[in-house]
Amino acid sequence: MQKNDKELICESYDYLKQLCEFLVDYYDYRFYEPVSIEEIEKWEIENEIKIPLMLKEWLLLTKSCNMSNRAWRLFWPEIDETGNVLVGSFVGDGEFLYFSKETGEFFTLFDGEKEEFDSFDSVLTYISVDLEDKAEEIFGEDWLEKFESNQ
Repeated sequence: MQKNDKELICESYDYLKQLCEFLVDYYDYRFYEPVSIEEIEKWEIENEIKIPLMLKEWLLLTKSCNMSNRAWRLFWPEIDETGNVLVGSFVGDGEFLYFSKETGEFFTLFDGEKEEFDSFDSVLTYISVDLEDKAEEIFGEDWLEKFESNQ
């Protein structure tokens, strides 16, 4: 049976938090309090923009988070000067995560290069892979066994 958006996002959220906790001796992280559906609806009305469903599900879990010493940041939507909706920054080198207010599609911009994502869950998978790589660098090839034994 295929998972719905809420299940996918909750699963990704839990996994990212577990990875961050596993790496806590090496990398700081913080997940902030969630927002309410009323706050999301108010933002949508005020800005005349629909927040994509997967991102809504994420915001209902955390308004903002910093992972891997702030290398990965996801936060409350902000409309930038181009009209795109800024929702994150990656690696602290000027790569930013947006969604299009017209299509709801997620993409990053870095040095004029645009990379598109299939969904917000794909963004979370992208972050997870980086955290998994960090775990392997620290704990070696058997990091997953150590990770699973900590759960």
